[in-house]
Amino acid sequence: MLPGRLHSAADLAPGARIKADVAVIGSGAGGAAVAAELARSGLKVAVFEEGRSFAPSDLVSKPSWAFRHLYAGRSVMVGKGKVLIPLAAGRAVGGSTFINSAICFRAPDRVLREWERDFGSPWTSEKLAPLFDEVERALDVQKIGPEIARHNSLVFKRGAEKLGLDGDFISRNAPGCVGCGVCQLGCPIGGKGSVDKNLLPTAIEHGADVYSEVRARDLRVEKGVVKGLTGEILDREDGATGQVHVEAERVFLCGGAFGTPQILQRNGLCNGSGHLGENLHVHPGQAAAALFDEEIRYWDGVTQGYYVHMEDAILETFTGTPELFWAALPLGQMNLRKLKHAASAGCMIRDQGKGHVRWQGEGRLPEITYEMDDADRTLFIKGAREMARIYFAAGAHTSFPLLNPGVEPARSLDEALKQLPDDLPAQRLNPYGSHPQSTCRMSESPRLGVCKPSGETHEVQNLYVADGSLFPTALGVNPQITILALATGIARDMVRKGI
Repeated sequence: MLPGRLHSAADLAPGARIKADVAVIGSGAGGAAVAAELARSGLKVAVFEEGRSFAPSDLVSKPSWAFRHLYAGRSVMVGKGKVLIPLAAGRAVGGSTFINSAICFRAPDRVLREWERDFGSPWTSEKLAPLFDEVERALDVQKIGPEIARHNSLVFKRGAEKLGLDGDFISRNAPGCVGCGVCQLGCPIGGKGSVDKNLLPTAIEHGADVYSEVRARDLRVEKGVVKGLTGEILDREDGATGQVHVEAERVFLCGGAFGTPQILQRNGLCNGSGHLGENLHVHPGQAAAALFDEEIRYWDGVTQGYYVHMEDAILETFTGTPELFWAALPLGQMNLRKLKHAASAGCMIRDQGKGHVRWQGEGRLPEITYEMDDADRTLFIKGAREMARIYFAAGAHTSFPLLNPGVEPARSLDEALKQLPDDLPAQRLNPYGSHPQSTCRMSESPRLGVCKPSGETHEVQNLYVADGSLFPTALGVNPQITILALATGIARDMVRKGI
């Protein structure tokens, strides 16, 4: 098959008609993995992405620019509940892999056993292991070293080792990383192995066409079988300049835990179980910081370089731009001269709390709700206490046990722990969500989920989901490697069965 190509909106005339064996909606981890696998098998694949394609030279490493151009909703969205929680998802060729921190963890065995027991999932550790190996090779995943982690991670490592904690440097798909610390704004040097650098080019090499700036709208379903879709060709301000009509024998929805349920809701499909758009998990995170006599320069180095494992939680060092760090602290508690002595980390939890995503109509952001469970609140407190212990063990003279405007600087571990009582209300936390998942969860039983474990929806034949929305529960670790492996396996099984 002749190679395909990457198309922009300018390549499509209004009313264009495209015929493919498989249409893939979304070009992130799930969509790219599906496209590469199916194209390699000889199928004609067409991928549709709402966002644009960006070269490193196109990027501006400022949060305001990145939110407008690289993020779903052209901003950070918000989950509404008793505690508001900012939520992020990518919107570019490469999806959320274009803006994530390139962190690579495999799905925990314990979680996969839960999925098998409670939802009939066949995706066991044994079945996924060779798929993990494969996608890690494709993305050139490597454990980082101290030369890239740099001092923000090394002081955390120092404290964790003094306490005898289970930690290590993080494995990342960033073979060309130089430690500039702005992954979430798009990699300005092209050093991150996001899927626009590997799997999508593989798909194109094997004949796939990737269409950027196309928003999927209407799914065409006849007698319970999907036959194709209609999309909108978008201008740079998201205005529709025309439609594109796609004929396909199979359609994969890979728009993520926000995008995929909205497509189904818009079309009135696949909600016989009542679970469509429900069960939203987001891996809430809560940040902490500390001040040292030595210079840390927390912004210098990878965004996340070292982690400590806790049950149902991970502590990870993190960086952010100085303006974002400054905004999270009380006015006057840290001046710019002190910033170079600051270190920062976060606690990310496997959440029990849930929310929902609901389509609200054309041109409107979805309704997103999220309520933390009390078990989540307790886990956050445990994580914050552990981060304070690590920082003081590492030699910090001041700790900010929770990175939010209401925190007081703690000059000792006792002072820090006093700010973290068992009954600390959730409203005192300042969580953020990075990994939306589970809104089209898979289950062997059509009563418990939207999709079969094969990825095919229970209610529409040949309509598949292959992204993080499939997860039956919160995964508990950064999800991109699990999404990639699961999507590859789903696509491969579909071809093998000749469906």
